[in-house]
Amino acid sequence: AMSAVFGFIVSSGSTVSTPLIVDLLGIHHLNTAFGILTFVRGVAALLGPTAAGFILDGVDSSLSLPFYIASVCFAVSAILHTFIWIFKRRVYTRRNGYTAL
Repeated sequence: AMSAVFGFIVSSGSTVSTPLIVDLLGIHHLNTAFGILTFVRGVAALLGPTAAGFILDGVDSSLSLPFYIASVCFAVSAILHTFIWIFKRRVYTRRNGYTAL
């Protein structure tokens, strides 16, 4: 059951990444931002399993600790995105002639 919830949540990230980049940075920065996003995802895919193995071997042998750390990192990224979204909303509502949705 938990793997289904995890899969549902993770799949939504790649689905909304392009509209999210356009919403936050604009269509003119889409290529550069998507390239940086893809690079960072690749580095995370390269270093993530290595870091999880290091945690299992050196810090704690509990299999749940790497998943807890990944969950905290995921929550921190969601919180940062929320703050960015609130900031962008406030900036756009201060402009003349713009109505926030």
